[in-house]
Amino acid sequence: MKPILTLIVILLMLSATGSAEVLYVAQKEVKHSSRMEKTVTLPAVHCIELVGGGRVAGKLLNPQESPRRSFVVEVAEGVKVALDAARVRKVLRPRAEEAEYERIRPTYPDTAEGQWELAQWCRERRLITQRQTHLRRVIELAPDHADARRALGYSQVDGQWATREEVMTKRGYVRYKGQWKLPQEVELLEEKRNLQESQQEWFIKLKRWRGWLDSDRSRQAQENIRAIDDAAATKALMMGLRDESDPWARKLLIAALAKIDTPESARALAIASIVDPVEEVRLTCLDHLEKKKRPEVAAYFVGKLRDKDNIVVNLAAIGLGRMKDPSSIGPLINALVTSHKFKIVTPGGDGMSASFGSGGTGLSMGNKPKYIRRQIPNQAVLDALVAITGCNFNFDKQAWKYWYAAQKKPSPSLDARRD
Repeated sequence: MKPILTLIVILLMLSATGSAEVLYVAQKEVKHSSRMEKTVTLPAVHCIELVGGGRVAGKLLNPQESPRRSFVVEVAEGVKVALDAARVRKVLRPRAEEAEYERIRPTYPDTAEGQWELAQWCRERRLITQRQTHLRRVIELAPDHADARRALGYSQVDGQWATREEVMTKRGYVRYKGQWKLPQEVELLEEKRNLQESQQEWFIKLKRWRGWLDSDRSRQAQENIRAIDDAAATKALMMGLRDESDPWARKLLIAALAKIDTPESARALAIASIVDPVEEVRLTCLDHLEKKKRPEVAAYFVGKLRDKDNIVVNLAAIGLGRMKDPSSIGPLINALVTSHKFKIVTPGGDGMSASFGSGGTGLSMGNKPKYIRRQIPNQAVLDALVAITGCNFNFDKQAWKYWYAAQKKPSPSLDARRD
C-alpha cells in the first residue's frame, strides 16, 4: 500500500471515532512487500483505546513522556500518528500472540485460501475474535467454502447456508438469556420474573410494617396492611400468617388475604382455619371463606376428613358446615364415625399402669408402648350434615346412606302415552 493511501486510511479511522484529536501525521517513503496487504498496522506493541470507543494499534514511541501530553504511535511502516492525551482512555499491551498476529497478518494474501490459512493460524493460538474476522472474509471471497461456513456455525438447510440464529429466527424463535424461546414463552417467563420481583418487594414491605405494629406507627401499619389488594402480596401474607405469633396480627393478615380473594389466598385461609391454635382466629378465617364459598375450599376440607388426627377431621367438618356445599354430603356421611390409632404412653417400671391418649384411655404392662384403635363418632361432622341437609339421622351411617341414595335417584317421568 502506498504511503498516501496509508495516510487516508488512518485519518478516516480517527475521524470516524469522533474522539481523537490528531496532532500530526508523519510519513516517509518505504518499500513494501509484493504480497497483498489488507491493513497498514505494524506489530501491535500497544493498543490505544479512544474515549469514543475506537482503537489505534501500533508501536508507542513516547512511553516515558511525563507529564503526558500526547501519544505518538507508529501505526504503519513510516507512518506516525500523535493523539491528544485527553482523547485517550487507556493503553493496552497485547498478548505476545496478538503482537505476532499483527506482524504476520499483512503477509497473507487476501484470497479465500490465504484468509483460511490465517484463520487456522489464529485458531491454534486461541485468537477467537481475529479468527472470526478471517473466516467471514473467506466466505465473502468464496461463499461456498464449506469448512469456513461450518466453523462460523452455518449448516445446509434446504440447500442454503444458514446459521442456527437464522434458522431459529425463521421458525419464530427469539434469543432469551442464552436460549431459544418462542415469544409466548418469553412473555410467560417475563411475567414470572416480574411477579417474583413484586413478591420480593412485598416481603420487604410487610416486614417493615410488622415492625411498625409494635411502635408509635402502629396505626399507619394497620392502614397499609388493610389497603393491600395486590395478588403479588399473597405469598408474603401467607408466610407472615404462618410465622406470626400474635393472634391479633394474624387476624390483620387474614383480612388482607380475604380482600385479595384469589384461589391461593382462599387456600391459605382454609389452612389457617384448621391449623391455627386460637379458635377466634380459626373462626375469623371461616367468616371470610363463608362469604365466597369457593369449591376448591370445600374440596380442601373434604380431603381433611380422611386425616389421621380426629381433631383435624372435626375442624374440617366445621368448615364444611359453613360452606354448605352439597357435594360434601357423601364424604361427611363416611366421616360420621372414624377409626383412629392412639399410642398409650407408659411410665417407667415393671408394673401395670394406665395412661391417657387423644380420645381415650388404655392399659399397658411394663415399659413397652401400647397402641389402641377406637371408633370415634364426630359431632362436628353430624352438625355439618344437619346444617347442609336439614335432616338428622344421628350417627346412623346406614340411614344417612339410604337417604342420600334416595336423593340422587331421578324423579319418575310421566308416561304421556294413551292406552
